[in-house]
Amino acid sequence: MKKIYVIHENDEWLIPLRKSFKKIKAPFEEWHMDKENFNYKSNPPEGIFYNRMSASSHSRGHRYAPENTKNLLTWLEQKKRRIINNSRALELEISKKEQYRELEKFNLKFPKTYYAKNKKELLEQSKKFDKPFITKHNRGGKGLGVKYFENTSELEKYLNKSFEDSIDGITLLQEYIDSDPKVITRVEFVKGKFLYAVQVDASSGFELCPSDACNVEEKFCPTNPDGNKFMIIKDYKNVEIKKYEQLLKSNGIEIAGIEYIKSKDGTHYTYDINTNTNYNPIAEEKSNIKGMDSIANFLYNELRR
Repeated sequence: MKKIYVIHENDEWLIPLRKSFKKIKAPFEEWHMDKENFNYKSNPPEGIFYNRMSASSHSRGHRYAPENTKNLLTWLEQKKRRIINNSRALELEISKKEQYRELEKFNLKFPKTYYAKNKKELLEQSKKFDKPFITKHNRGGKGLGVKYFENTSELEKYLNKSFEDSIDGITLLQEYIDSDPKVITRVEFVKGKFLYAVQVDASSGFELCPSDACNVEEKFCPTNPDGNKFMIIKDYKNVEIKKYEQLLKSNGIEIAGIEYIKSKDGTHYTYDINTNTNYNPIAEEKSNIKGMDSIANFLYNELRR
């Protein structure tokens, strides 16, 4: 029997998707990429394959899950299987440097960014900023490596004391975008098309994740009267939606969340393309659109084609 095969490394993040599959009686199987072994000389099973690999897998002890996924996706592509979020999508998921190259191609503005491979380069690159900046890991997610600095002197103290390197050895230095209120916007896409946009309270820091596990009850969104950190925006409009959709299509990405921040002068700065998207159930309570249900229906329709 044909199935939907879900390629992942985090069982907890799959709980909502499992529920959505079961509601519509969609046949599925999970491939945990820190546990599975494959015979690449054989033929893969019939079905469709949904890649949910995360850039932050190493933070959960799954150091080589992305590399294992790359090998798997190459095999599936060679065997002409239907893949949702292919190997190119994985490349973008695990490299912000690759993401920004794509943003530039589609004339999407992102914060001024430099890249460094060691502490010396970090210090030298930081001198190019005349205002506050942040560091972040090139292969990140979950706010890994994100720290705020007023100047090079502050960065030097951090480097000499508690610096944490990116798992791939590349650290970004990026201009800090000041916004008021302190919120970011995450635009969700399923089947390569706009689904909805969610506003996220960023006043408490950079580790932003809309899933159940990251929903901190005592944190409140400053512009959300319901008091949830995540809020779906009603009647959302953004002239860059079409560019986002074109970028996703160009890179074989069909399910994603794209994040941007709006500066005080109203400029949009896109800073992250996340191909392993999660949704916040509290934010979705008052919406007829459910993220995981949308994904499950999309995948099941693809399986039956």
